[in-house]
Amino acid sequence: MQIFRNREEIEHAVVVMHHDGWSKRALARHFKMSRNTIRRILRKHQDRRDQGHCALPAAKCVGKSKLDEYLPRMTNLLAHYPDITGQRLFEELRDDGYTGGITIVRDRLSKLRPRPKKKPTVRFETLPGEQSQMDWSSYTIHFTEDGKKTVLCFSYILAFSRRQYIDFTEDRKFHTLIRRHQDAFDYFGGVTRHCLYDGEKTVILRWEAGRPVYNPQFVSFITHYQSKPVGCRPGSPQTKGKVEAPFKYVESNLLNARTFETLDDLRRTARWWMSNRSDLHIHDTTRQSPLERFFEQERSALIPLPRHPYDSSEVVLRVCRIDGFVEYKTNFYSVPFEYVADILALKITEHNVAVYSPDLDLIADHARLPDGMGNNSENPDHRGSTKIKYGLEPVRLSFIALGDAAEPFLSGLQDRHPKKCGFHARLILSMKEQYHAESINNALKHAMSYYAFDGKAIERILTATATRRTLESFRVEKARQQLVQALPKIKQRPLDEYSTLTNKKASR
Repeated sequence: MQIFRNREEIEHAVVVMHHDGWSKRALARHFKMSRNTIRRILRKHQDRRDQGHCALPAAKCVGKSKLDEYLPRMTNLLAHYPDITGQRLFEELRDDGYTGGITIVRDRLSKLRPRPKKKPTVRFETLPGEQSQMDWSSYTIHFTEDGKKTVLCFSYILAFSRRQYIDFTEDRKFHTLIRRHQDAFDYFGGVTRHCLYDGEKTVILRWEAGRPVYNPQFVSFITHYQSKPVGCRPGSPQTKGKVEAPFKYVESNLLNARTFETLDDLRRTARWWMSNRSDLHIHDTTRQSPLERFFEQERSALIPLPRHPYDSSEVVLRVCRIDGFVEYKTNFYSVPFEYVADILALKITEHNVAVYSPDLDLIADHARLPDGMGNNSENPDHRGSTKIKYGLEPVRLSFIALGDAAEPFLSGLQDRHPKKCGFHARLILSMKEQYHAESINNALKHAMSYYAFDGKAIERILTATATRRTLESFRVEKARQQLVQALPKIKQRPLDEYSTLTNKKASR
């Protein structure tokens, strides 16, 4: 038995078989249809032959609706309340006697108030060296050694030539962002006049009155390269289409059908891929390879790089622990023992950790360890006699520097704990990481009034009476003071001067 896939094939067979001599009764029996259905098929075929037909589908016959008599009321409500919801419209019509359901009310409302159509996005081409676009995309990679991991792909693309720079990272923090920018600038040998960004906080803090408020740190960085950030409005990813679309090429050509051992292996492969695949493929729009278009027209139009790159080091403050180490990203770096309990500045690059004294003298320089490993980097030159390693003498001067109550408290501490005095002194000094020295000095005074010469007692007093702070507050407070000094002084005019001006205006 012949199998028909659609109605048209059945009608075709009915017409052909009837023309070959089959009766309507035989056709009805063969196709298991009623004779009236066979008659309608044959009549429709004959009418199309005799009267002609139109390729357009027949207009639907719309029956009378319960809503028809309420159409003027609906139009009036929409004119007064353009944002009226289907539920509210239904309630108003029901009060007027409508007995139907809410579904047809919502359908009619959608036709009476159609949503505005989105404007088509017009792709435009920029001049050489004029624009670049930057974005991130996350991928979950199953590394053969490191296991399953989510990594971020940094992409920076030149809008004219479509030449692309990519790299993979584990985070998208501020210093990671600017370091990847610097790598892209070095790769291209220059910078475009402006670059498009979405709303990530490292670049755009927020939007106010339709305008972006840029991160001052990022503005300082990008100004060093004489470029300008341009924020894309939220909900408009198509404005960065030149950088969004190449992510598909990364997925289908770089990541597809390849395995990677570690993140470093992925980064090495990405650098090979840029030179041997991305730079050389023929772009669908320009019909040229990005490398050819770059060297022919865009390279000479880029802004030259400065003689000295922007210092992208991260600077943090740390209290030196009692064992002579400072901590960064769960790893520990040694410093000379004489800086125990001091607040030290750490200057971190991607490959180096430099430690500076309170007077900003370089006291230690270490190769940076992999983050999160909990390892130690110890320089033997930082270690003096082990006999005084945990004693009082290395921290005596630092303790006395806490304030006027430190020296008498230290005398009482030595009397109360002659063998563990150094331990208690170091414990109190370690509290500088969470409390101001002034607060610790006040706690020492309070403890002496009760003869509580003990590190734990100072900790309890601080918890009850002092306000905690982070070391970053030093930097924030310093920046605030510098800003106050830089701003012009505003002197309040006496109020009687305003009344004099008002009286003169009235007398006129």
